[in-house]
Amino acid sequence: MDIYLPSGDLLSMNRVVRVYVMLAATMVLAACSPRYDWREVHDKDGAYAATYPAKPTQDAREVKFASGPLPMRMQAARVDAALFAVGVVTLPSDDATLRQTVLTELQQGLLANVNDAAAAPVQVMVRQAGDAPAIPGTGVSAQGKASDKTERYISARFVGRGNHVYQVVVLATKAPPKDQVEQFLDAFTLE
Repeated sequence: MDIYLPSGDLLSMNRVVRVYVMLAATMVLAACSPRYDWREVHDKDGAYAATYPAKPTQDAREVKFASGPLPMRMQAARVDAALFAVGVVTLPSDDATLRQTVLTELQQGLLANVNDAAAAPVQVMVRQAGDAPAIPGTGVSAQGKASDKTERYISARFVGRGNHVYQVVVLATKAPPKDQVEQFLDAFTLE
């Protein structure tokens, strides 16, 4: 199951795909969690909080972007055929140009998974903890057929701050209930 395909080394992209497949398989095997058992998880290293519909698993890999390899950590939870995931790419420094490049590659790669390059991104506001004002990010939703002819639904948000780039995504073969997707995306908070 592909989550995004940044331009760069296809072998590294396949490793990311394997990570998500392994996360999904682990969650399927641990199918004792109830449907939509929401829980808030704080990630101190990634400086965010997310509310997952089940207990998330986590993994980390180096991913090759056009600018070179960067570390990416992922947390994901599965409910039925839907994967709710947060990926955090750590940049070497607070570099606005690199941050925007990685955001663009993540978004383009994700849309390539449903062969929907025409999906129109929209500006969204992403919450920050405490009294800090929300910051602008990008939201996108798409549905289409993957390269393996499987129908896929994607709804995601992308935001960068400091030396982190975030990809918050719901990926499924069939769109989950809209309120569940919105709860996951809207609850994401930068800390």
